[in-house]
Amino acid sequence: MRAKKWMMLVLFICTCTIALAQEKTVTGTVTDQNGLPLPGDNIVVSGTNTGTQTDFDGNYAINASQGKTLLFTYLGQQDVRMSIGTRNVINVQMQEDAQALEEVVVVGAFGIKKQARSLGSAATKVTAEQLTEVSTLNPLETLSGAIPGVDISAPAQPGASTKVISRGFGSITGSNTPLYIINGSPVLDRSNGSIDTSSSFDVGSGVVDLDPNNIESINFLKGAAATALYGSRAANGAIIITTKTGKGKIRVDFTSSIDYNEVGKLVDKQQKFGTGWSGLSYSNVSGEGPLAASNENGSWGAPFDGEVRAWSRIVDNTQLIKPYVPLENNVREFFDIGQTYTNSLTISGSNENSHVALTYSRVDSDGVFPTDSDSFIKDNFGLNAGISSGRLALKASANYAFKDQWAIPSGQGDDASFGKSLVQEILQMPNDISIVDMEDQSNIFNTPSYFYTPYAANPYVTLESNKVHSLKNRFFGNINLNYAITDNLNVIWQIGGDVDNEYIKRTGAIIEYIEGSPQDLAGANGVVGAVGEYKYTNTELDTYLNLNYNKDFTDDLNLNVLGGFNYNQRAGNSLSVVVTDLDLPNFYELSNSASTPSLGQSDYLRRVLGIYASAELGYMNRFFLTLTTRNDFSSTLPIENNSYFYPSASLAAVVVDGSSTFVKLRGAYARIGNDTGLYQVYSTAGQAANAGYFGSIQYPFAGLNSYEVFGRIENQNLKPEVTDEIELGIETQFFNNRLGLDVAVYNRDTKDLIVDLNVPRSTGYSQITGNFVDLRNRGIELAFSAKPIQTQDFTWDLTYTFSKNESEVTNVVGDEDSEEGSKISIYSAYNINFYAEKGKPLGVFYGPKPDTTDDGQIIADPNTGYYTYSGEEQYLGTSQRDFVMGLQNAFEFKGFRLSSNWDWKKGGKMYSYTKRLSYFVGNAQETTYNDRKPFIIPNSVVPVTDDEGNVTGYEENTTYVDYENVTAFYSASQNQAIEGEHIIDKSFIRLRSVALTYSFPQKFIQSVGLSGMSLSFYGKNLFLWTPSENTYVDPETTSYGRGIRSEFGEFATNPAQRSYGASVKFSF
Repeated sequence: MRAKKWMMLVLFICTCTIALAQEKTVTGTVTDQNGLPLPGDNIVVSGTNTGTQTDFDGNYAINASQGKTLLFTYLGQQDVRMSIGTRNVINVQMQEDAQALEEVVVVGAFGIKKQARSLGSAATKVTAEQLTEVSTLNPLETLSGAIPGVDISAPAQPGASTKVISRGFGSITGSNTPLYIINGSPVLDRSNGSIDTSSSFDVGSGVVDLDPNNIESINFLKGAAATALYGSRAANGAIIITTKTGKGKIRVDFTSSIDYNEVGKLVDKQQKFGTGWSGLSYSNVSGEGPLAASNENGSWGAPFDGEVRAWSRIVDNTQLIKPYVPLENNVREFFDIGQTYTNSLTISGSNENSHVALTYSRVDSDGVFPTDSDSFIKDNFGLNAGISSGRLALKASANYAFKDQWAIPSGQGDDASFGKSLVQEILQMPNDISIVDMEDQSNIFNTPSYFYTPYAANPYVTLESNKVHSLKNRFFGNINLNYAITDNLNVIWQIGGDVDNEYIKRTGAIIEYIEGSPQDLAGANGVVGAVGEYKYTNTELDTYLNLNYNKDFTDDLNLNVLGGFNYNQRAGNSLSVVVTDLDLPNFYELSNSASTPSLGQSDYLRRVLGIYASAELGYMNRFFLTLTTRNDFSSTLPIENNSYFYPSASLAAVVVDGSSTFVKLRGAYARIGNDTGLYQVYSTAGQAANAGYFGSIQYPFAGLNSYEVFGRIENQNLKPEVTDEIELGIETQFFNNRLGLDVAVYNRDTKDLIVDLNVPRSTGYSQITGNFVDLRNRGIELAFSAKPIQTQDFTWDLTYTFSKNESEVTNVVGDEDSEEGSKISIYSAYNINFYAEKGKPLGVFYGPKPDTTDDGQIIADPNTGYYTYSGEEQYLGTSQRDFVMGLQNAFEFKGFRLSSNWDWKKGGKMYSYTKRLSYFVGNAQETTYNDRKPFIIPNSVVPVTDDEGNVTGYEENTTYVDYENVTAFYSASQNQAIEGEHIIDKSFIRLRSVALTYSFPQKFIQSVGLSGMSLSFYGKNLFLWTPSENTYVDPETTSYGRGIRSEFGEFATNPAQRSYGASVKFSF
């Protein structure tokens, strides 16, 4: 009987166990504290990898056993655990977690995670969803105006460099770019393009190599207190990037997109006058006579009359004819509609002791220029994995990027080398000539020898003749070991590396003219042809060892302490070989020339050793005091001055922490240092060159080699640039996060800026590098967020940002007693000079400007009617912006989401060679003043002189600028004072991006075996407004890189693009 009872008991237990183990489908709805549905809430079966998310309406369905527990988690809400039991429907209403609302951000040094409430300085976080809402070629492309205090310029060109400036420019000769940290290790952000007035090209910067689809989040650290522990390289801020990692069960995410690209802003040409010069629509052409069809490269001819006219050269008794009418889109029609395909696949997953994420992405773009001369292909592989056992945790990340890019040179062409530059040739095409009809090279009239003008080249010939091809392989990653010695003490060692190899080949075709052809008879310049090969290898090794101690003394008082050291080494080498005067056409090898090759070789090695410590004291989870200190030892500074120390202190106080209101005050002080560039301290020697009356003699020469000490004076007193920053801020949230405001004000004083200063050649040297300038940046940053509408079916999210930075050069060595006027040159072109001047913002323009009387009347030349110019340069404005604004809106209705991103950058000047050349060739709208009839300069006078030539007064100007002299009036070589008009306002308002996304309902997604699916249609750079004085270029394009020189402006730079696209995303 007893045995029978035991058998019945065992049977009962087994039956219960089987019942509990049986899986069933649990459904339900998750809402927030206001009863509104929570889309994207995470539901996991505790102790398993089984999980799901709620759909747009907050609904979910999950398979689970009766005895299990469901865990509901959502950012900003308290976790909820619900036992399943016998229930098939479990509805959950989550409650707001005030502490969790303070997002975790990666701040401080070396991947330390902190709550935002503890930060004493400004930081902005961007999520993966924000980065990939529209398809982009680099992570920062659409963030302009979205990050307060950070000015991002990302021209919409495949593979183009991105400029990021945080809280103004802080260096003249050094780097102004922020430090990029990926998974705790710094990475390189170099650019190997050519930055100059002559024949420059852009093959991208290091940030272009990153894959937006492999990024989990980006944190922008702007305050010096937040970046001080990263060392001198973070003097301009830090951008902390965390790549994707596995979370929960195995998940596959796939994204595919296609973009259609078209050229953006182009010169808005005048539509009144056509081909010709000085008002004449004919030319004296050798072999055709004095009344031949115009062979000019300008639109200075007669007014359009619609008559059919001959316009080409005469070839075999044949000549082309066309109507004499304006072609409004003759330049735009030259460009193609390009396509960009982007595909990305991520596989990720995790369990209690490990996680892994693997991402592959490919971008394939053919650009907007005809042919594949601006194509861009990029492949990215990313791996982020980790494993833990007991007290030991191991993490590793690895990233590989391959780039195959073709670039089109811009700027001034060089007939003695690689030849013409495309945009410069396009700008010279008269507005009545069809450029697209020049494409057919089987048409003899389009060939170089028989082209209609000797003063410019067929753009299609230039496109095929002058090319740049870049191939790049890059690997970066790190390994991290974390060992918990005790529950409060752990040691972390990380080592990271970055290896960047790039090969660039540049080719310039031979252009020769057939003997007796129109171009030959006109004496047109040919092109000798050139080949250049450039190889760059750059590496970075970074390692640190940290000891972390965390202690909760009471429930209200805690302490976090960190101490460690960091070693960073950057090394590289480059080798370039250029030959000109090629022998065989279309054979682009270095052996194809009898000329002596121009060789360039460079090797560098720099090391920085840093020791540091930090302590954070928290009280009641509301008051946080953080102190840091770091001392760097840099190999680029003199031994006597290679050590520099910088501390920081910050305080954050949460003064209101209610259920619906949050207010935090913060303040910080920090000192940061910045070392100098490579080999700036000592005089250096190298291969010599002797200047001659025409050109120079390069060694080796006639079998002899020669070396000389170069022109830099040794300066062993060189010191690091030092910046002291004070920041104050406030963060608020009201009405359950319906309204938010984050404001920061700062003052940054930078002493001892390192500058190259010219010295008299009588010293035997040409320049000295020293600490010659002091600079101040002060400004305000504001971010306002709101949810004006929030209902069960409809929400509206709004974010407004405002940034204003004012710089001032406070001292220039040599004129300490002068209040203003002392200046140092930064750059110059065509008599326009760009200075750092005491008492003014960093980067001011000086150049020719019409002479005026004391009451502002223009002084004209009584002989020509042109402006007069004394030869003394005049102030023309500053490159500094008045402000940067951003406005982001997102509207959600059921499964639909409509978002947009606007930015407005107001004020500041830039130089435009595009405007200068448009003036010269008569394509600028300003050149049609008074319909090009004779005119007198408005409000002008002429000087009255005595018998000795002294000016005794002024009288009304009655000298007309004659019809035939209007052309010369707009030429700076004949009317020098007009040069100042080439400085333009660089303000703009831009619709950076707009996207419409539909997220499919969860029921449909599950029916097709997916866990997520969305379809998006978007546009980028769709609208651009510029002031009336800028009818020429997109103000974000530049020919001068990413440093302070980039603020100078542009030199016939390539145009930006606008895009329309669609993408689809799947998850399962």
